[in-house]
This record gives sequence, C-alpha cells and structure tokens, in this order.
Amino acid sequence: MKRSITSVIVTATSFTLPLVTLADYTPQAIIFDPNSNVERNTGLGNATPGDVAAGVINWVLGILALIAISLVIYAGFLWLTARGNEEQVTKAKNILEGAIIGVLIILASYGATQYIFENLVNATVNGPQN
Repeated sequence: MKRSITSVIVTATSFTLPLVTLADYTPQAIIFDPNSNVERNTGLGNATPGDVAAGVINWVLGILALIAISLVIYAGFLWLTARGNEEQVTKAKNILEGAIIGVLIILASYGATQYIFENLVNATVNGPQN
C-alpha cells in the first residue's frame, strides 16, 4: 500500500512539476511595446470608443431608415391596390403616417448624433474652439 501511494505521489509530481517551472513564462504577445504598431498589425485600427459608438449608432439608424422607407413603399403599394376598399386605404394611410413619423424621428436622431459626436466630443478632447 505504501508503495502505491509513493508511486501516485511521484507520478503526480512528475506531471505537475513542468507547470511550476513554466509559471513565470510570459509570451511575447502579452508584453506591451508602446512603439509597436498594434492597430496596424491586428487590423483593429485606432478608433476611440466614441468613434465606435458613433459608428454603431449610425449603423442602427441606417437600418431603421431602411425599414421605414420599406414601410412607405409597402403603404403605397397597399393604397395602390386598394381598388376603393376603404378599410385597406385606411390601413395604408395609417402605415404611411407611422412610417413618415418614423423617418422624421430617425432624421432627428441622426442629426442629434452628428451634433453630439462632432461638437461635444471635440470640445472635450480638443478644448473649446475660439
């Protein structure tokens, strides 16, 4: 029994000893060199978090605008094919009204986003412009 415990301890030590010797190893990729071109080598670019947020907001607003324009086209098609059916004309008018209000909200959001990211971010980063 004592022999089997000793063999288990020796085996466990032989498997875990290399882990202890490699514990202080630091791969070259982790060491930060301020002179390295990380953004160029990784393809990530040098965009600030504000630039990334502005890009995401503009992308989402673009998708919403595409949906709103599709609704305008759909409402026009419904109205065109109504053939005097007042229920379908009313449905088309409601969809068209909602889509136009959506487009106006999206345009206002886009304008506000552009204003915020162009003027306010530059004012805090570069200081006030005289």
